[in-house]
Amino acid sequence: MKKCPVASLVFTFLLAGCNSMTPFHEPLGTLSASSIHFPATTVNTTRYASGITLTNLGNAAMTGIRISLGGADTFMVSTTCGAGLASQASCVIYPTFTPAAASRNSASISVTDDASNSPQSIKLSGLGTTESITRALYVFPEPDASITPLYALVNSAQQTIDLTMWGLEDTTFLDDLVAACNRGVTVRVILDYGDNFSVNTPAFNQLNAVPNCSAVWANTAFVVTHQKSFILDGTQVVIMSLNLESVSYSSTRDYALLENDPADIAAIQATFNADYAAGTDAAGTVGASDFSYQPGPGDTSVLAGGDLIWSPTTAQADMLSLINNATSTLLVEAEEMDAANIVSALAAACQRGVQVHITMTDDSADFGTEFSALQAAKCGLYLYPNEGEYTGLGFYVHAKAAIADYGLASQAVYMGSINYDDESMTEFRELGIYITDPASAKLLYRTMTSDYAGSGIIY
Repeated sequence: MKKCPVASLVFTFLLAGCNSMTPFHEPLGTLSASSIHFPATTVNTTRYASGITLTNLGNAAMTGIRISLGGADTFMVSTTCGAGLASQASCVIYPTFTPAAASRNSASISVTDDASNSPQSIKLSGLGTTESITRALYVFPEPDASITPLYALVNSAQQTIDLTMWGLEDTTFLDDLVAACNRGVTVRVILDYGDNFSVNTPAFNQLNAVPNCSAVWANTAFVVTHQKSFILDGTQVVIMSLNLESVSYSSTRDYALLENDPADIAAIQATFNADYAAGTDAAGTVGASDFSYQPGPGDTSVLAGGDLIWSPTTAQADMLSLINNATSTLLVEAEEMDAANIVSALAAACQRGVQVHITMTDDSADFGTEFSALQAAKCGLYLYPNEGEYTGLGFYVHAKAAIADYGLASQAVYMGSINYDDESMTEFRELGIYITDPASAKLLYRTMTSDYAGSGIIY
């Protein structure tokens, strides 16, 4: 390594070929991750990863950017990056994995440019499997402050899309649905009426004006339909805490689980069919509201009693059971916390020695009493500054997730749309799921742990 004279260090920016300090005007490319591992993926299906952000942290424009892929041809890469990147600007690299056989695969993305730390690389690895059931957890916000993996899923549909959504005002997602209808896909959408009539009306009207598309207002048996999920081609389902509202994509913590479990899909599809039939169509015809329908439990082979959690039928009992059965640790991320029985259960867990860590946005105006009760019980409570819902000004905790006894035999992991709110658990249509696959549980645990520490880092 070439050494600089001590006397010249003050003037290092004038010295050509001196490596001890970065020149005054120079691009500097950084990557948000240096590796991605794709969990077990069924042969001949495509798994999408969160994007990796390339940022020019230097004070000069970066030029000559070239992104290339070497290794197994089961990987592909797309990017928003061009040939150049201004100072402090970013672009995103998106890898995908499509295994051709049940085997381990590896590749590497090379990123070259005119920065001094070029080239850089991103290691890719993935496992192909012939097992039919796969699951993947997506963590939001994504590096591109969008929902690119969900757009890709909609654009991949060949036959049907069945969507239940509290708020649909993302015009890109809506346009993708319309494009699917125009290529012959049958799209059916249930939109919430109770909270979001005005928000959802443009989507309702646009969908009902396109052949193969149809939307109904949600089953009036429920005060609100707060469920967020969609089924593609009867073979994949996405269960989310996320609303399709683009204003929230850059600033809110949310999760989405993609899976192809036939038992879960069958239960969610049957419930969708019942709720869709009970909805109000574009002609104003109101279906026979059905509050008594009992949604199916989902996959009973992975979890006794099934892995799906439904409101208003099982949500309250399941939420309380997860908390009450915790023996060692309990992580919670919640948007709302005003159900007295939930607060009491959390307080009791803290008092019996469970390490309880709760992450929320500081909405003391609505939940101040509950915050005080939890703190009095010696629960750990981390509150992000409340700078306004969906404003993009801060990190907003919109997620609804809980992990009890991570890493123990008693581990229980929940994610979905269900808030710790009496109405959410007993009057709304909601959907959550117990996450059972290790990769998704680990990602959720690492993210929630980081959020509680106040860093808000996405792993």
